[in-house]
Amino acid sequence: MQSLKGNIRFFLIVVTLFSSFFTSLMAPFWVIYFNKINLDFAQISLLIIVNHVAVTFFEIPTGALADTYSRKFSVLLSLLIGSLTSIGIYFNTSFAVLLFLYFLSGVGATLNSGAFESWFADSILFSEKDVDLTKYWGRLTSYNYLGSTMGFLGGSILVRYNIFREIWLIEGIGIFLVFIYVFLTGKKDKSQKKEVEYSYREYFSKISKGTGYLFKHRILLSITIGAFFFFFSSGILSMLWQPYFEKAGIPVEWFGVILALTMILSIIVPRYADRIAEKFGGLLRTLMIISIISALFIFMMYVIPSYSFIPYIIYTVIYSAHTPIFMPYFNKLIPSSERATIISIYSLFISVSTILCTYLFGILSDRMGLNAALFLSLITALISSIPFKKAMVLEKEVSIE
Repeated sequence: MQSLKGNIRFFLIVVTLFSSFFTSLMAPFWVIYFNKINLDFAQISLLIIVNHVAVTFFEIPTGALADTYSRKFSVLLSLLIGSLTSIGIYFNTSFAVLLFLYFLSGVGATLNSGAFESWFADSILFSEKDVDLTKYWGRLTSYNYLGSTMGFLGGSILVRYNIFREIWLIEGIGIFLVFIYVFLTGKKDKSQKKEVEYSYREYFSKISKGTGYLFKHRILLSITIGAFFFFFSSGILSMLWQPYFEKAGIPVEWFGVILALTMILSIIVPRYADRIAEKFGGLLRTLMIISIISALFIFMMYVIPSYSFIPYIIYTVIYSAHTPIFMPYFNKLIPSSERATIISIYSLFISVSTILCTYLFGILSDRMGLNAALFLSLITALISSIPFKKAMVLEKEVSIE
């Protein structure tokens, strides 16, 4: 039997830390890279869209693969695909090939989604049945963040020494080394396999049922619409900030440092989400204020482009408080029997929001410039405050009744 200490070292240090490190090397620069190989913003947006489409359609069958066959095999396949796609991007500049590689990357992401966490939990419990999983889950998250932060900084160092395109190759080789290590040393998952049948018919039946519930519940619908526009705004900014900073004259080698700083601050702020909500007079009011303040800092990015990284960092810290404030209130409105279904609907709404904002970012940036895309991000951030305000009114009406 593998010891608990050995399991922790395997999953946290080797797999999570190093995987996060290598996959984060290009994260601060990928939009800039594709722009430099003559892809326009519409084409770059399509790469992300096909990736999201792949995730949406392959989440069910890859989940079935992990549950009915092997979670280790699913994670290994995910690592192999991740390695091959990064190496493939290094060797190819053809847009058609890149589209295929990003679609394949989405499939790879679904193979890891859920499978790694399940394998981790089962292995820990197999080593010691009375162990506190919460403690180790916190460590898993911490190592993931630490690896990402190191990757952002590592990418900046490479760019500083004019190593740019080669980052894809370094990333691919690094992930492949993790694949080899997992293949050779990873213990087969010990959970008993179950023949669970996953079907799109069942999935869409849940979607239909959950949508009906959502539209009948006015407060739930209002805050979902608010989140839709909020993530629409943030989705544009996630695509925009790299080319916007470059155009403003901010050195590209700073980008990894900027992203690392946002990561560190974004780890700290969610821990105080409850205190923040209390200070601003409740969850809904805080969500509305977050939307308005987000719009303010997006506007500041436009006003002071040469120093736009400062309001951007503050924006990301404010953004990090949204989910830990939103989700408790969202879950409070859902009966336990409908929770998984409604959360699936919510995730679908956010996926649609991401696809739409990505598409509009590409079209607007190419035809009207980056400032037009930034303006759309600002407007949708402001719009997101309206449904939260509406939910506050509805909440008061319900309490009066």
